[in-house]
Amino acid sequence: MEILKIQDDNIFLLFHSAEAAEVGEQFQIIEPGSNNGIIIQVLSNDSYQYAGIEQELMQSILEQHISETHREIDREIGLNELKNLKIAKAKIRKEVQGENWIPWSGWIPTRNVEITSVLPENLINKIFLIPSFPICFTTFNSHALQFDGQNLDKVNVITGVKGSGKSHLAKHIVISLSAMQIPCIVFDINGEYSGLPQAITLRWGDTFLPDLADLGYWVLLSIIDSLNPLPETSRNTFEHQLAYHFQRRRLWCEQTNRRFSIDIDFLLTQPWSDNELVQGAIERRLRLVNNLNLFRREIVVTRGVYSNFNEIYEQSCNGHPIIIDLRNQSLKMQKALTTAIINQLEDICQTEAQDGGRNRYPFVFFEEAHFYITESDIMNMITRGRHIGISSVFITNTPQNLPDTVFRQLDNLFLLQLTHQNDIKQVSKNSFTDEETIECFATRMLPTNALIIGKITQKYPLIVNVNCLPESVGPTGVTRSTWTRLTPVSTHANNTNSPVPPS
Repeated sequence: MEILKIQDDNIFLLFHSAEAAEVGEQFQIIEPGSNNGIIIQVLSNDSYQYAGIEQELMQSILEQHISETHREIDREIGLNELKNLKIAKAKIRKEVQGENWIPWSGWIPTRNVEITSVLPENLINKIFLIPSFPICFTTFNSHALQFDGQNLDKVNVITGVKGSGKSHLAKHIVISLSAMQIPCIVFDINGEYSGLPQAITLRWGDTFLPDLADLGYWVLLSIIDSLNPLPETSRNTFEHQLAYHFQRRRLWCEQTNRRFSIDIDFLLTQPWSDNELVQGAIERRLRLVNNLNLFRREIVVTRGVYSNFNEIYEQSCNGHPIIIDLRNQSLKMQKALTTAIINQLEDICQTEAQDGGRNRYPFVFFEEAHFYITESDIMNMITRGRHIGISSVFITNTPQNLPDTVFRQLDNLFLLQLTHQNDIKQVSKNSFTDEETIECFATRMLPTNALIIGKITQKYPLIVNVNCLPESVGPTGVTRSTWTRLTPVSTHANNTNSPVPPS
């Protein structure tokens, strides 16, 4: 193996196919008699295009290879061996100074060097410090990796094509964080996460009947707008009076030393307008919402149903991840509930920070966030979240649908197989790697593999193998197919043991 050329931070190696220079592999290049060198990472392999200017290098490589195999060299054998030459394109990742790996300063070696493969354990020891809060869900060349959980703050993206294992990887992170009693909230649009250990699954109108007082009057406005919008005049009256009734109810609760609570039964007893048509229109909408059973009623106590999100959050701080199941909600209802929960999380974070509080700040997981959160709300989440303590994890197979700001402020990227050029360009807008690295690795990613880069890897791009989930985590989010009924039972059993993680 020889250095062909170095251009910017790219280095091209000429090697024989009998040697190995696999994509993602690391090599150390050291000048003889010196402790100085560089660490490179292979991005791609190409066939060598013969050119006379490289004749001396080709001859050197062929002589080394043929002498080792005790074969005679003649014109025919030599020409055949030329066909086995390859070029590996690599990126310079680190500079070596003695025992230390430091950021590359721009120094490059001569061609008179020793090129050796970097041992996995050596790479791990150089990149990863002893973690303060270890989490482990991947291996690197069969070596278990322990990431430092605190490096997952604040903005993370898990992306890849459909079926590449995004949810599989996200579940590992949820399980690991919850085990450390870090509150995790997952907005689940596909029913993927309800089977996680000790998870609390909230289905609006079923296992979750929140108090309207906790969500805010604007949630009721949004629901009515989505179900049966009021005419403009009636809606203006309703919005104004609704805010008034909420405020009046709040004052009454304070004066009677009660927790603020309000329900639609109460609102149905209130005057809304002197105009009978407006009054009737508002009452009809309120009854429509009441029949959907979306909110807690003062006169009804239902077992097995959650109503107070603050109490649920307390449980999430004790190892019970909260799964917000959005599957059966309309898009507008998803938006209303998601925004309401995020507002409550912001209030909780403010409380957690007050007077030397407990600082139990959440990790919020958004599956395909662009469906139910506006771009402005996403930007608010990642910018304001840094200041109030919220960490976010965006899980998507279409990263181009996320705002640029997500990637410009990205702290960690978990990349699985990705093929669409626009998605690759969007992911490459992060501050710690280049588009070429993303494209080379994303298009060559094997099943169960992931590229991880960011604070969690000291900005070193690392291709890892994602572990299997615990046996206690049953399969969820399985695609339903009419062909299942026609498939032999034995085949079903074999398919469940597939090493490819579910999406």
